[in-house]
Amino acid sequence: MYGNKDSRSGNSVSGFGKGKSEEQMTSIALQEAIRWNTELMDREFQGRGDKDYLIRHRLSQKTGVPESYLFRLQHKSRGMKDVAGEYYRRLKLYYDRVCEVNEEAADRYRSERLGTNHETTNQKPASAGLGMAVPAVGKANQKKA
Repeated sequence: MYGNKDSRSGNSVSGFGKGKSEEQMTSIALQEAIRWNTELMDREFQGRGDKDYLIRHRLSQKTGVPESYLFRLQHKSRGMKDVAGEYYRRLKLYYDRVCEVNEEAADRYRSERLGTNHETTNQKPASAGLGMAVPAVGKANQKKA
């Protein structure tokens, strides 16, 4: 009904041409949310005395995802079949923002290290024969003559 070839058969491909079932798609979304939560928790870690609940609190404040939901993603994800769409989106947006800020900082560091402006940092410097001594051209020609 409504686009499915036969809703009673065990066919895993719907009439709309989806190759993956909804169950597989939700498990992929859940796995992504768990990964983002783990990486953001690792990034939020501030040192030896930092506790998980403090990290979750800071992450909750920054993402807008309740601490209890972050706890579920961290410790009770085996019982979860899917992730709430709003919390998935909030985690994704914050994760993307953190990655973007990190890449911008890496670009700034690279431009400072190379002594160039920001626009030329995407160009790689030419290799100068790493690990090999480059002979002086003038001295080599004088010895042969």
